[in-house]
Amino acid sequence: MARCILGEERVHDRLIERGIKLRHLQDGYSGNGEILESCDGGESRQTLIFMADGKWMHGGLTDRLRGMASAYKFATEHNLDFKIFHTSPFLLQEILQPNKVDWIIDEHEISNNCEIAKPVLLYREDFNNDSALERQLDSRHKQFHLYSCVDTVGEEFPKYFNELFKPSPLLENELAHYSALLGESYTAISFRFQNKLGDFKEFTFKELSEKGKRKLLSAALNMLNTAPGTASGETASKYEAILVTADSPTFLAEAEKLPNVVTIKGKSIHIDFNSSKNATDYLKAFTEFFLISKASKANLYRNRKYKTYPSNFPKYAAMLGHVPYEIAEE
Repeated sequence: MARCILGEERVHDRLIERGIKLRHLQDGYSGNGEILESCDGGESRQTLIFMADGKWMHGGLTDRLRGMASAYKFATEHNLDFKIFHTSPFLLQEILQPNKVDWIIDEHEISNNCEIAKPVLLYREDFNNDSALERQLDSRHKQFHLYSCVDTVGEEFPKYFNELFKPSPLLENELAHYSALLGESYTAISFRFQNKLGDFKEFTFKELSEKGKRKLLSAALNMLNTAPGTASGETASKYEAILVTADSPTFLAEAEKLPNVVTIKGKSIHIDFNSSKNATDYLKAFTEFFLISKASKANLYRNRKYKTYPSNFPKYAAMLGHVPYEIAEE
């Protein structure tokens, strides 16, 4: 019917897909679950819980952060309590702690009783995501378990992010260490190769041929080598530092040989394709995100020939700190 009325097969297919996947999420719910004390009084507000519990592909770091900020914005606008249950693949509060909002919720506070709790799924393809979420809420349930990484917060991302989060002591230590190396004024340049250089396994993305790898690596290094601050010789000391972030260990190993370049030590891993429960394994990405937000300017390298990924990571990091942001494309 959606095909006939709207003339878009995509709409019909998405509705079918949503139904199938929602049924998968509902598998963990029953009508015999324990009624939680916090849900049984009838007077408490309904709660929107952002879920990252491994039952779904939750997206990369940027997807999750903007998804949480958007969900929180929705909750404040609809008089809902807001919580975050982020346990997959690690406990978020080990790296980010509550700032102005107590968003932490323990597992025993989350109901699996289908009379109390309802899973809610949003796709990035939803044209009006606030409306799509509103349509899935009701007055009967006390908890709505939201699986989503859509962005409805836009330019207000810094406002809602800062109300939610502040760095944990673990992250603060990393930021202090690298801030001392970078100084007060530095440029941030980001590179996102996915698996094109063959050293960052992510989903089914394929690596280039050996010749392609060499050419892409050379082009990216050439761009970095001509950036102010990486000039060789005596003049190099006059320039401000350059923070280089990338998902390729191969590229980072070459980039850090250049004068004035600072890279963040640690593993280059995708948060949705790694099973480690150790929060320190993901510390590198959070450190880079906050450091980009404190730069004097931020750039993303794009190579049209080799179709490097148009990452939103540096864009949202720059947005967080109101940092001028550009895409350096060739």
